Amino acid sequence: MSDNVIKFRKIEKQPEPPVKKPRGPVPGWVPFAVVVAVAVAIYLARSAGLLGA
Repeated sequence: MSDNVIKFRKIEKQPEPPVKKPRGPVPGWVPFAVVVAVAVAIYLARSAGLLGA
């Protein structure tokens, strides 16, 4: 009877990928805010005539 028994082996679990750690005290919206601030500064400088044209 034991010849008819199918033996299954455990499926080995792959290790979980490492969790991304926060990049530090800088929130995620700060780079976007910096880009917007630079764009506004360039716009104001051009409208004031500081960059020519």
